[in-house]
Amino acid sequence: MFRYFVEIKEDNTFIINNSDVHHIKNVVKLKNNEIIECVYQQAVYQTKIIDLTIDDQVVVEIINKLETTTSKVKKVLIAGVLREQKWDYLLQKSTELGVDEIIPVIFKRNVVKIDAKKVNQKLQRWQAICDTATKQSKRTTIPVVNNLITNLKDLTNSLCNLNLVAWEEEKEIELKTYLTQNFNSISFVIGCEGGIDASEIKILHEIGFRNVSLGSNILRAETAPTYILSSLIYEKM
Repeated sequence: MFRYFVEIKEDNTFIINNSDVHHIKNVVKLKNNEIIECVYQQAVYQTKIIDLTIDDQVVVEIINKLETTTSKVKKVLIAGVLREQKWDYLLQKSTELGVDEIIPVIFKRNVVKIDAKKVNQKLQRWQAICDTATKQSKRTTIPVVNNLITNLKDLTNSLCNLNLVAWEEEKEIELKTYLTQNFNSISFVIGCEGGIDASEIKILHEIGFRNVSLGSNILRAETAPTYILSSLIYEKM
C-alpha cells in the first residue's frame, strides 16, 4: 500500500498537493476508491481516494487512524560526505533504519570536495533521497538533512545526551558499553573514506564526543551507520 505525507486536513479529508500528485496520477496511476495511507502530524491514517479531477490535487477520505510505534531515542548521524553512490546508500539505509537527522561534514581527509555554489543543490538532492526512502520504509517521520559542516566546532549545537565518534584507533571501548546506558538522544560521528585525522578527534573530544570501537573489523564509511543504527534498534526498541 502506498504511503504519502500530507499537511492539509479539511474535516474528514486530506488534500495532497505536492509532488506526490504526479506520482499518484501518472506513475502508479491510482483510481478513485483505491486505498492509500497518509501521514499527518506523525500519525498514520488509512484513506480512500475520492477526487482525482483537480489538476494539482488529490482528495482522500479518512477511513480510520492506524496504530503505530515510534522510537523513544532521537538519532543524529554526523557523517563525512562520500562519493555519490556510497553517500546515496548511506542516506537511504540510515533513513530506513530510523535516523532522525543527518549532518554532512567535510573532514580533512575527504576525497569529495563540494563547490560552495552547489551546496544547496546537493542538500536538496540528499533530502529528496531521504524523503523517498521514508515513504518506501513506511516511516512516520522524515529525517532532516542539515547544512554542510566544515568546522567541527559547529557541532556543539548538535550535541545529544550521548555523543560518540567511531574511530578505528579505539581498541577497548565497545559500542554496547554505551548503548546499554539510559539516554534519550544520541549523535554519532562517522568519518569519510580516508578516516578521521587525530587533530579532528581532539576537537571532537573537546566539544563532548567519546571514542567508540565498532569491533575488530574495519567497516566502510557507508556501512558503519547501518551497524550502529541496527544496534540501537536491538537495544532500544
